[in-house]
Amino acid sequence: MTTILVVRSAGQASAVREVFDSIAEAGETVHVLRPPTADRVDQLLGDVRSELAREVEYTVDGLAGEGVSELVAFAAERDADRICIGISERTQTGKVRIDDRTQSILLHDRIAGDLVVGDAVIVLKGLSYDG
Repeated sequence: MTTILVVRSAGQASAVREVFDSIAEAGETVHVLRPPTADRVDQLLGDVRSELAREVEYTVDGLAGEGVSELVAFAAERDADRICIGISERTQTGKVRIDDRTQSILLHDRIAGDLVVGDAVIVLKGLSYDG
């Protein structure tokens, strides 16, 4: 299994924790994608990983561009089984607010999968790639 985790800031500790603790499988490598402006993400990843008993490896990767097409191409090159996106906001009733970037990932015409909403992440799993 291969997982892509999109981290937008060091403030997404709960999303990282959820992916490393309950989504990624032991022995799996999680490819963490972060924007160049996200400070302290490396420290966050090390801290979360040291808290957990499971052995989940990770790499921190950047993309050539900030676009969704680059992210989908990255996932396709690695034949990723799932893409996890941290939930940045919920409504007062607890419903997830999906920003434009997340919506673009979920609706991209090159990938398809099953959508699962967790406590801190949205997961597009069982991915298949087209073209």
